[in-house]
Amino acid sequence: MTKLQRMLYDQAKSANAYYDLLLPGRVGVAGAQAIAEGLKVNTTLTSLELMEHDIGNDGAKAFAEALKVNTTLTTLSLPQNQIGDAGAQAIAEALKCSLIEGMDSLPQNQIGQGGAQAIAEALKVNKTLTLLILRENQIGSAGAQAIAEALKVNTTLKELRLDKNQIGDAGTKAIAEALKMNKTLTKLNLIGNQIGVAGAEAIAEALKRNMTVQTLSLERNQIGDVGARVIAKALEANMAVTTLSLCENQLGDAGAQVLAEVLKVNATLAVLYLHENQLGDAGAKAFAEALRVNMTVQRLDLTGNCIGNLGAQAIDEARQVNDECRVNIDRQINPLTLSLRPRLATAEDIQAVFHLLTGGPELEAQPASLPALPFEIAEPIMDEAHYWQGVQDTKQVHFADIFPKHPLKVTVPRSIDENPIQVKAIRVIREWKKPSHNAGDSVVELTVQDEQGAVRYKCVANPTLVDSTLEFVTIWRADHHIIREMREGWKVQLVPSEFSDEFLFESLYVGYV
Repeated sequence: MTKLQRMLYDQAKSANAYYDLLLPGRVGVAGAQAIAEGLKVNTTLTSLELMEHDIGNDGAKAFAEALKVNTTLTTLSLPQNQIGDAGAQAIAEALKCSLIEGMDSLPQNQIGQGGAQAIAEALKVNKTLTLLILRENQIGSAGAQAIAEALKVNTTLKELRLDKNQIGDAGTKAIAEALKMNKTLTKLNLIGNQIGVAGAEAIAEALKRNMTVQTLSLERNQIGDVGARVIAKALEANMAVTTLSLCENQLGDAGAQVLAEVLKVNATLAVLYLHENQLGDAGAKAFAEALRVNMTVQRLDLTGNCIGNLGAQAIDEARQVNDECRVNIDRQINPLTLSLRPRLATAEDIQAVFHLLTGGPELEAQPASLPALPFEIAEPIMDEAHYWQGVQDTKQVHFADIFPKHPLKVTVPRSIDENPIQVKAIRVIREWKKPSHNAGDSVVELTVQDEQGAVRYKCVANPTLVDSTLEFVTIWRADHHIIREMREGWKVQLVPSEFSDEFLFESLYVGYV
């Protein structure tokens, strides 16, 4: 062993209760193996966190071997460690006999369908695990379906987090079917999974039968008003859900109104998160009316919508009647922002358009049909079309000067199928707190780095002003060859502006297919 490895071994061997490894550098595979050897003889440590240390599959395998003999560790956390399917499979095998209760070990890694399927097999026999966090991996719909099958027979798992795994409607439907049978899961997180109306409908049907899930997070999907309507209908019968998050789901006043109506009859829901949707005064008024009747809701978050003075006044008046509910309506945005946010196309949408191009559709009220295009012409047209199937994004809200400003960063994800991801565009949206004479002098500065961290492109662009406070920049594939070259692991960074303190928010999007 090297001196560092001996130190890590000794620390792991004698650590008590909680061990959070904080080192100036990354321990890598060899360091992870040293820690794992220490765990084999440790009899007191209950929780271990090792974040962003590049331990990879071999390091994960070493921890898996340690879990087979360690009888005291109950929580293991290994986020951002480049663990792939092989590492996940090793840990899954250990879970079949381990006493681990909390597995926060695998978020933000590189686990795909194979790793998820192995973990699912472990869940079918594991009797101790209560927490499983697989957020920000690439398990896809097939991985979600495998985990759903395990949920049908697992009787110990209480919390499942699958944020940002591209499970889509197909994976969501599988999870929903499992919820009809599972009686132990109390918290389910499906944030940012490209879930549409079909997925929302499946979840709604499950909620009519499942009476154990208490916290449901569906934010950053695309369920829209139709999805909100079916969820609201389910809440008329469901008396278990106490916390529901539908943030960033393209909900407008129609969706808000049906949710507000259900609050008049549902006496269980205590927390409802709806920030960054598309609610206006009509939606706010509907909730204000509901708050005069419902006395069980403790928190209603309407931050970052498009509520004006009339809606805010209605909420204030409702607060005079109901002072038990905390309502957040700050940082309302310019309604024009909604037109700049990405609207994602589903695989079915894309296929339908491609079929129109190659099939020669008939025009209404016209005797002739459009000519069918050959595939070699239709494919470049689709390639250049301005649509996104997926998006990685981040946002910074400048609501207080006491918080440090940091660069916004987005990483291109790994594809969940055999086809490589193609970046379609980079977009920056920002809104000024008020009309400013600096708006004309403001620029957007971006850098693009490859998977090795080398800067491949620097861009300084003048944003397009939408009105006196709203501006944006979009760089399409046709604008620069570097966009065509971007692939898994590449990073886009928005350099902080000298005028950051004058912005209400900044958003960075990387759209891809």
